[in-house]
Amino acid sequence: MTLLLGSLGVSQSYALLGQWWPLFVVIAGLVIFLNDTKSYLWALVVGGFGVTLLLRQLDIIDINVFSLFWPAVIIVIGFSIIFNRSGGAKGVVESNKSDDFTAILGGIDHRSTSSSYKGGQVTAVMGGAKIDLRKAKIQDGATLHVFGFWGGIELIIPEGTVVQSRASCILGGIENKTSSAEVKGAPTLMITGDIVMAGVEIKN
Repeated sequence: MTLLLGSLGVSQSYALLGQWWPLFVVIAGLVIFLNDTKSYLWALVVGGFGVTLLLRQLDIIDINVFSLFWPAVIIVIGFSIIFNRSGGAKGVVESNKSDDFTAILGGIDHRSTSSSYKGGQVTAVMGGAKIDLRKAKIQDGATLHVFGFWGGIELIIPEGTVVQSRASCILGGIENKTSSAEVKGAPTLMITGDIVMAGVEIKN
């Protein structure tokens, strides 16, 4: 069997794959950047992690890769939280029109009753956030920027609202459970941000 695989070049291919597999991690970092250039910090961490793994595989360096990876992740999380807090929702004047919540090692349960909801920011780091927008009215569209790391965000939106997502998901995801069909002129909720080893659930 070994001779057969060798004659077909399969065993050699497996050997090359076993040595060069970190290139897939580097490509993943590139894909993250191309998908959303605003996520360049996460792209840099993932790409740098892949390059470091590759150098270690080729015996060029001899270090504990994970001892560098996790501190880099923590630093990027810190920068993401700072940027989220300083970025803000542009054009928002009244505080009841937007949400700005942070859940770190804890939970948040908020209900909005805004008559002209514009969006805001929700951050969940090793915690959970529940945002209920069923009593809120979206007039001309709203944008909600989310950041999740080892946490979960639950969004309950009004019936008939169209959900669009431009968020970057890294080992995480956004699950849209809304049943409303897209109707012309329907209010739109845009989801942006970064979901890292976390999840966002959207439902009516």
